[in-house]
Amino acid sequence: MKSLQRLRYFVTVADELHFGRAAERLHMSQPPLSQQIQVLETEVGFALFDRSSRRVVLTDEGQALYPEAKRLLNQSHAFDQMASALERGLAGRIRVGFVDSAAYRVMPNLLRNLRQQRPRVEFELTTLTSDLQVKALLSGEIDIGLARAIPPGTTLSAQSIHEETLVCALSTDHELSTRDAVSITELRDELLIGFNRMKSPSLHAEMAALFAARDLQYDPGIEATEYTTILGLVAAGQGMALVPESLRVFRPPGLRYVDVSDEDATSRIMLVARSLEASPLTRSVVEAASSYLGGNPE
Repeated sequence: MKSLQRLRYFVTVADELHFGRAAERLHMSQPPLSQQIQVLETEVGFALFDRSSRRVVLTDEGQALYPEAKRLLNQSHAFDQMASALERGLAGRIRVGFVDSAAYRVMPNLLRNLRQQRPRVEFELTTLTSDLQVKALLSGEIDIGLARAIPPGTTLSAQSIHEETLVCALSTDHELSTRDAVSITELRDELLIGFNRMKSPSLHAEMAALFAARDLQYDPGIEATEYTTILGLVAAGQGMALVPESLRVFRPPGLRYVDVSDEDATSRIMLVARSLEASPLTRSVVEAASSYLGGNPE
């Protein structure tokens, strides 16, 4: 914009009070600079500099306009920076869905790092089950998700960013609570508490596959929609549950966690996003998250 450029010329000359030095700073010759200052003076209707003496000094009007000109230039610079950041995906608001179990370790670590890497990005967080995240991503309600399981054949891109072992949650008065570890086979006749198979079919299917590998049927007698509810029921002696190890931080009275000896008893968290038509912001945040987590945030 020519008007902003002339303001820049004016401020530079006002800083130097010397047309020659100002021209050097602006990487231009002195005659065009003097001409542009004269054009600006014609536009505002009064002289900005007093050239009557051997020195260049600001007129009273020039002194009054100087701070305002600097403010406008600073605002213009901030505007250009923000526009550039938005174009490169380094600023804006991104909507993130995450499973409740990620709230204890993965989500805080990820968010802390993302805010350091992308300080101009605002994060809007929503707790959603894995399957609801898939629906929200496909409908455009969220931009990225942290899910534990997604349906096969989805068009979404997904990469594992964290894997942890499963542990057995049981009440302190259960006979297995004194053990250091249990195997999944030992849970054959136990009443299990798990996720609702209608609202979280993908997670239910993963648990069912883990049990099927041992010729066992995964059929929870009680189903819920959040881990906090599941663990509360376990603490009340209503059954036992297999949960991600990061949930050990949740310790209501009457609850104990016991290691699971099966090596394949693990759970992962995936970073999920739309693979097509992803915005620069989404691509930028996914890239930052992937480079930081590298598979195992602690």
